[in-house]
Amino acid sequence: MIKEEEIKTETDEAVVEETETVNDEASTDENVEEVSPDEVLKEIVKEDEAILNRLVRLQADFENFKKRSQKEKTEMFQYASENFATKLLPVMDNLERAEAALTDASEEAKGYLDGLEMVFKQLKDVLKEEGLEEIICEGPFDPNLHHGVAVGEDDEKEDQEIIDVFQKGYKFKGKVIRPAMVKVCSK
Repeated sequence: MIKEEEIKTETDEAVVEETETVNDEASTDENVEEVSPDEVLKEIVKEDEAILNRLVRLQADFENFKKRSQKEKTEMFQYASENFATKLLPVMDNLERAEAALTDASEEAKGYLDGLEMVFKQLKDVLKEEGLEEIICEGPFDPNLHHGVAVGEDDEKEDQEIIDVFQKGYKFKGKVIRPAMVKVCSK
């Protein structure tokens, strides 16, 4: 029996403590309710401004994404044929070699040479229309456009000026796809 009375006493004490806690919370809730309407309005305005700022940032991010996507698409279409043009460069080199080999040929070969020159000119014109252009290899050496593979001396040339071209270089729509292989003067 003593144990039952002790349990009841402990339970009663716990109930009293919970009641006091609830009363304390109720009194703090009453303090919250006493906030003036001006303060509530200020908080609502502050929350609205925060939401509006987030919305503006999201909209700006979305616009930036659209611009970036459009730029990537444009570049992809612009340089889609770059790989094809790069694969044609060895063909152009071989046509130039064939043309050079036939220049000292007999009269019979002159007909072949004329035909080869016409086909080669037509190929160059088509590739030029698509954006392929030959890199100029006259004047000073430019490491962005030329690949120096040899060094030599020439009394007629200045220091760091191109002496000879071993392989032509090409740009595709302003982008170097193969630098020219050159011999550079060194004094």
